[in-house]
Amino acid sequence: MFKKTFPKQIKLKLTKTRHLVCQSRINGVKAILLIDTGASNSCISHAERENFKIEENGEPFQASGAGKDKVKAVLGQQCDLILGRHAIGKHSFVLLDMQHINASLIHEKTKPINGILGADFLKKNKAIIDYRNKFLIL
Repeated sequence: MFKKTFPKQIKLKLTKTRHLVCQSRINGVKAILLIDTGASNSCISHAERENFKIEENGEPFQASGAGKDKVKAVLGQQCDLILGRHAIGKHSFVLLDMQHINASLIHEKTKPINGILGADFLKKNKAIIDYRNKFLIL
């Protein structure tokens, strides 16, 4: 007999800057993640790696962002991820300096984020973004 699985609906919030964010837990610690289809990898601020108990996994490398400058990044080990009320399982995050992103958000009077949920996660989980109802459907 086949087990019927229903899609997971994660409630999203639209910020003042028109970004979609979701409540999450990374290794049991509350986090705000920005949904970014243009980010190739999911990221967590390197400055918060101890808060989220994320160990570095590998050597640092140069990563490209929305700006022209390269940033130093390092892969983090797999983390337990919960989005909204749904346990997702293990997911890896790239650790990088997100200070410039949060500075822009604060300048626009929006709360800072802890990380980004990127295309790696969205593609793997066959995500659908329901903009009208503000849900991420997995």
